Order: sequence, then structure tokens, then C-alpha cells
Amino acid sequence: MRTETVEHFLESLAARSPAPGGRTGAALCVAQGAALVAKVARDSGVVSSPERADALRETALALAAADAEGTGPAGPGRFSTEVIAVAAQVLALAEAIRPVARRTAVADLAAAAEAVRAATGTARVDVEVDLVGITDSDERERLLTAIEPVDDLVLRAAKLTAVVREQILR
Repeated sequence: MRTETVEHFLESLAARSPAPGGRTGAALCVAQGAALVAKVARDSGVVSSPERADALRETALALAAADAEGTGPAGPGRFSTEVIAVAAQVLALAEAIRPVARRTAVADLAAAAEAVRAATGTARVDVEVDLVGITDSDERERLLTAIEPVDDLVLRAAKLTAVVREQILR
């Protein structure tokens, strides 16, 4: 998956097969968001942030590749809860960089926020699908706790986009 063209990946996504699917796409959205955050950090001269964003991109890309190959984290909701955790870190980094980002680069932070928003919403739905079949109360609680921050992440991503849009229009 790491070396295939975007066109080939999209053909695989559209194919009648279990993977890749929405979970893989969610992880790729996080990787895309992290790449954009790294770009803005580099463009704005933010020390250490590009490396952190690069590491998050690599983590998300590894998750996407593992899911597409059927070797991702096993167990109900485990993959998607990891995607949510990485997405939260990408968003926090984007939020931290925004005040010092160059004005010409902030639109990429909004794009990163929107990618994170799509990823977390998708990952939450995936966990909710798994929850339907889980009767063990401890496992249900673990998953419910893992998706609890998603509403906040979605709102924070929307807020970051709104702040960037306002900043651009000034």
C-alpha cells in the first residue's frame, strides 16, 4: 500500500473486498493531516514540531498499511481507537502551531483539521459498529471511553478551521 499510486488505492477501496475500507481511509486522513501540520511547522520555523508531526504521520500510515493488509491491531474497536488517539495528537499539534504559523501557510492547518475531523468521525462509527455485538461490560466500557473524546475533537477541529478562515479574511 505504501508504494501504490493513489489511483490504485482508490480502485482497491472501491473493490468488492473487505479491505481496504473506511478504517484504512480514516488512518490515511490522519496521516494526511499530520503531513500538512509538518509542512506548516517547517514553513513557519517551528522547532521540533515537524519531527513530531512526521512521527505521527508514520504511525498513521503504518496503521493504514496494516489495516489494508489485514494485519492491524486485533480485537473489537482496537484499530479505530488507535486512529482516534493519533488524530487527537495531530490536532493538538496543529492547534499549538496555528498562533505562530505564517499567514500564507495556515490554510494547510485548516485542511489538516478537516482531515482529522473526517478520520475521527469515521473511526467512531467503526467502533460503534463493533459495540453492537459486544456484551462484555468491561469491553463495552473500554470502547465507550475510547470514543468519548470524539465529539470534542470534532468541535476543536471545526473551531481551528473557523479561526483559520477568520485569520485569512482579516
